[in-house]
This record gives sequence, structure tokens and C-alpha cells, in this order.
Amino acid sequence: MLSTQLVDAVDSRLVRGEQVILLLNRRGYSSFVQCRECGDVEQCENCSISLTYHRTTQRIVCHHCRFEAPAPQRCARCGSKDLSFRGLGTEQVERITAETFPTARIARMDVDTTSGKWAHQRILDRVERGEVDILLGTQMIAKGLDFPRVTLVGAVNADVGMHLPDFRASERTFQLLSQVAGRAGRSTLGGEVFVQTSLPEHYAIRAAVGHDFESFAERELAERQRPAYPPHVRMMNVVISSPEQELAAQAAESVVRFARGRLGGVQLVGPAPAPIERLHGRWRWHFLLRSPSPGALGSVAEQLARDARLPAGDVRMALDRDPVALL
Repeated sequence: MLSTQLVDAVDSRLVRGEQVILLLNRRGYSSFVQCRECGDVEQCENCSISLTYHRTTQRIVCHHCRFEAPAPQRCARCGSKDLSFRGLGTEQVERITAETFPTARIARMDVDTTSGKWAHQRILDRVERGEVDILLGTQMIAKGLDFPRVTLVGAVNADVGMHLPDFRASERTFQLLSQVAGRAGRSTLGGEVFVQTSLPEHYAIRAAVGHDFESFAERELAERQRPAYPPHVRMMNVVISSPEQELAAQAAESVVRFARGRLGGVQLVGPAPAPIERLHGRWRWHFLLRSPSPGALGSVAEQLARDARLPAGDVRMALDRDPVALL
């Protein structure tokens, strides 16, 4: 979890009385709980995602709909007690950091530790007063902080968001690393940044390490040409949802048939199940509309909103123009 180089760098800062920031953009203790016997993974009952294990509360939690349950003692499918708590979260980083640096004063900042009134500010005030040696947390510590004694930043796992099924995944990784790197060296003490990654040659990682926005933008623009994604085209994500799986699929096919006769220079991709197929108890299908013409895209959107007929039942259609995420 913490490389030898990063451990040595943190040790040197602690000796000099300087401060360290460690970033991992995933909260909880383990990303999922899996049975070693049958391979079953604890899933949310409302969403098609795994539940995150929180060691502090001994609960498994959905970070989308907030469903939670006691941490399992045995597999719900086969009854085995041989469970594996897998993946990495900020709670686990906090435990390993405390074991590695037993004399260090550590503070963790994520949604779980800042949910109370003024909790966020109290942690930052402690850092500013020099009462914290190591501040670790999620993306909320990546920007806007200006602490002169922070001379080291470590990205514990830079690949967390790299492989999400979203065309902006590389862009978000570059942004996050660039932002958190800017927390170090904001005074005459200077600063150093360590990026732990299993993709050291990825262009987003290389550009972030080199503070080279131009090379990242050039490569990212080329990657988004074929197939075409913004900014080369304008886009709309149309999401059809229903508590009934079959009804959601039928409604998506129906809306796509309606849209195909009214495209007029707009490309339609799909339909397909959304990357997170079930969310808040609703099954979700989606399709993309792409066009270099904002007017053409707007015309199709207007016709969908005004004239598209959804099947009878609990079916919803959401038109997301210029979406910031496709999950």
C-alpha cells in the first residue's frame, strides 16, 4: 500500500516537523466483500454495485443510495465463513499509516469524518495549527488547501478512477493528480510529490507528473476523435428507468425507434444497459445522441421531450444534455 520510497519520504518529513498529505479517492475500508468459497460478492439490494465495508462502524454501505447492513459473518449464498475483504479505502490507509508511523498525528478527511456540522473546518484548523502530521483523505483534500508546512504529497493509488466506463476517466485522473500535487511546496520549504500507480506509462499519469497540460490535452483530444466525443461533438445522454427490468428495456427500445426517424444529422448510439444498471431501485437503460451541431441535437431533444410516448407503468425518461458523467 505504501511503497518503500514513500515511507522513507514521509519519515524524513516527520523528522523535520513538516506535514504530509496522502490521497486515495475511495472511502471506506474495503471496496467489496467476497466469499472465497463460491466467489459471491455482497451487493446492494437497490443498486447493481458492490457494498463497501466500513470497519469503524462494522457495516457494509452503498455509496449511492445509502443502503447499509451489518458486516457479514458468513456468505449469504453458500454459508461459508471464509470471507475476503478486498480493495482499498481511506479507512484502511489510515490504519496502515498509523501502524507504519506510530508517533505521527493523523487526520482523515472523507464523507464519513466530515458529515457533522463544522467537522470539515475543525480538521483543517488542526492542520493549520500544526496539530496534524499526516492528512489523508479523498478528493476533498485535493484542492483549495494552502498549508505552508505541507512539503510532501502522496497519491496512494492513482489508478482508482482510470478504468471507469466514462470517456472523461483519464481527464478526471489528470485533474485530480494535478490538483493534489499543487498542495505541496507552497512555501520556501519546497515540496515533493509521489504517485503510486500500476500504469506509469499512461499519458494522463505522465502528463500529471510533468505538470504538462498541453501534452495531456493534445493526446486526449486525439483519443476522443474516433469515436467522436466532446469537445469534437455535442452530446446528450438519454436515460430510461423503471423498477421493472423488462419495462425499462422495452421503453428504451420504444424511445429509440421514435428517435431514429427524427435524427437529422444526429448520430444515435445504443440503447444498452447503463454502466450502473440498477440505481435507487430502478433499472436503467440509456442511449447517446451525438452531433457537431448544437441546434440539431437540441431539435431532437425537444421532440423527445414533447412527443415521445413511454409505455404504461412507472417509466421515466431523463435527457442529460452535455453530461458530465455517463455512469
